[in-house]
Amino acid sequence: TWGLLSIDEIIFHLKVPLDGTNSDVVLDGINACVPLAVLVLFLSIFLIIGLRNKHRKCMIALFLVAVIACGSAGRAAYEVYDELDVKEYLVSQKKESHFIEQNYVDPRTTKITFPEQKRNLIYIYLESMESTYASKEDGGGMDFNCIPELTTLAEENTNFSQSDKLGGGYPAYGCTWTMGGIFAQTSGIPIKNTEDIRNVNEDINDTLAEQTSFSSRAKNLEDILSEEGYNQYFMIGSDATFGGRRTYFESHGKTEIFDYTTAVEEGKIPEGYWVWWGYEDQKLFENAKEKLSEIGTKDEPFNFTMLTVDTHFEDGYVCEHCKHEYDSQYANVIRCQSRQVEAFIRWCQQQEWYENTTIVITGDHKSMSEKFFKHLDKTYLRTPYNCFINSAIEPLQPKNRKFAIFDFYPTILASLGVKIKGEHLGLGTNLFSDEKTLLEKYGVKKINSEVTKYSKFYRDILIRKRKGV
Repeated sequence: TWGLLSIDEIIFHLKVPLDGTNSDVVLDGINACVPLAVLVLFLSIFLIIGLRNKHRKCMIALFLVAVIACGSAGRAAYEVYDELDVKEYLVSQKKESHFIEQNYVDPRTTKITFPEQKRNLIYIYLESMESTYASKEDGGGMDFNCIPELTTLAEENTNFSQSDKLGGGYPAYGCTWTMGGIFAQTSGIPIKNTEDIRNVNEDINDTLAEQTSFSSRAKNLEDILSEEGYNQYFMIGSDATFGGRRTYFESHGKTEIFDYTTAVEEGKIPEGYWVWWGYEDQKLFENAKEKLSEIGTKDEPFNFTMLTVDTHFEDGYVCEHCKHEYDSQYANVIRCQSRQVEAFIRWCQQQEWYENTTIVITGDHKSMSEKFFKHLDKTYLRTPYNCFINSAIEPLQPKNRKFAIFDFYPTILASLGVKIKGEHLGLGTNLFSDEKTLLEKYGVKKINSEVTKYSKFYRDILIRKRKGV
């Protein structure tokens, strides 16, 4: 059911809070597992009772149940082992790589110069939004265009692409889920497991659910903007606690969080109101307009970040604005999202503060839906969507680039008119420049292979504070 899963993603979600999980996801899991388990349980009890009475048929039936159960469990374990490349993962974890250490450019020691008049930033993460949803003639993978409005925005502004049409960055390891995408785009590095399986006796608690900081030593976008006097906000329609998002944003740059809980407290939605993951994007965009109207009057620059949710796997959420244009519910929701985003952007462009504001729109990761892409050309490269609106500079070569979403870290700063010595931050490269990205230097396979391996540098410097530091 869930596509694009990796072991690091599963390990990550075992360590972070899952408060605010969509109840439909939980119910789907229960419906898929519990009824059959209960049925087998009662069948086994019935057979055991018969076995005590020495019924031969019960003995045979119970033996067959045991064989089938063991066989099913073994097959399931093998499928998980094969699907998640467990063997390759375990082998890679026994190898240490110095790739991250050799290529990481530390923002704490890099000269970063802001313009005299600092630009505002509106950063919109679109849940599971891909350039794939566009038509083939526009650079997508569909026979029809699910995102005509987003396609137009990309064509009118800047879209970085792997081709000469609408596109995006190559999928990189550790960046394929929401927190992985947010972390990579704002810190310039992927999320990866930091446990050293060669020394399992280390006394380390890596559970983010119990931590008050998240990668506090990896200086990120919010840290840099905070030092420059930016007021920063993060708005979502779900519980920010889910997946470690609250911990991450509270660990960096004095970011104010406005989530589902805040909306209830401030009376934006009624007590007990709950749809999908909290409240729908229709309300999120209205709340965003209200907040931007408030903070846009202040003298200090702002960084307003928001994350949508309606297009979340599996089929998306149908709101009152959705139209029945396609046979697929997911396609209808995606099209509705495209219209809503464009309407929000057009509203921003009419505000007084827009002239000095850069808007960045990115997909947080590729969609995890498998069935929606079953008719897609197998050779087509699916990439998350991106669009830079009202940037302070023009790119030298936005098309035919090989890059990952961690390249957006320095790229976003550059779109604000910020000068970065060397054009690199974290593992990312400023895409507005003509500097080669790591993917252009080494290739996708090399990057993914090296990032998968154990890195003491990543573990000690980027994730945890050393003792006494």
